[in-house]
Amino acid sequence: MAFAENRGAQIHWTSLGRGTPVVLIMGLGCSSALWFRVAPRLAKTHRVILLDNRGVGKTRTPLALVHRVSHMAEDVAAVLKAAGESNAHVVGFSMGGMIAQQLTIDHPERVRTLSLLGTHSGGIWAMQASAQVRHLLFTKNRMSQEDSLRAMRPYTYARGTPDVLFDEDMLVRLAEPLTPRGYEAQLYGLIGWSAYLQLPRLTCPTLVVHGLQDELILPANSRVLAERIPGAKLIELVDASHWLMTDQTEAVVEALLAHIDHADRR
Repeated sequence: MAFAENRGAQIHWTSLGRGTPVVLIMGLGCSSALWFRVAPRLAKTHRVILLDNRGVGKTRTPLALVHRVSHMAEDVAAVLKAAGESNAHVVGFSMGGMIAQQLTIDHPERVRTLSLLGTHSGGIWAMQASAQVRHLLFTKNRMSQEDSLRAMRPYTYARGTPDVLFDEDMLVRLAEPLTPRGYEAQLYGLIGWSAYLQLPRLTCPTLVVHGLQDELILPANSRVLAERIPGAKLIELVDASHWLMTDQTEAVVEALLAHIDHADRR
């Protein structure tokens, strides 16, 4: 197993495929294994770099009350250095999209293109989910992991998504159990974070993709991102919710490849 060192943590990472590097940053409480629907497809033509954010997966992190977004962005930069890549196409989902924004702000030289999936810019400018969803987000750690995933399903998967796809996602998540401390440290790291005021400074080609059925991170947030980031392209998926990579795998993969390959041709 490969690890990158940063701020006392050993960040687990791996890569597959060959070609222009693409780094995938996962969301809250999830290991990089949850990219299983997307990573193999991208790896057919690119080198895909995957990492476990601090607090999840095989990453080894000192005990902490908070994992700050800025520190997790530094972790991504450390992984790119360890992988021997000066820069990469950066794809972030949910919390991973927030990390990707911070990485682009702090290390713009590291980012060839930016793709933001189901995420927001944080702070007081972010449109919040309903009180019921927010309450569940902060209390689901008291449930079993399986029960918490089922409780979140109505708000994070599209109405038409087959049970078999949800079950596949759940099995992958249950294979790498999440500790309450790791989840809470990531969640608390999002409180007070925002990239909103700095977004107009971003100059890399940016793609924003969001599911219109998302009740965890409301679709209006993607429109804010697209308006604030110069030249950003927005794609809204009618038949997708928060887990848009499961709800509409083909559409997400095609959008990412088109965005990345267009930049590479230029």
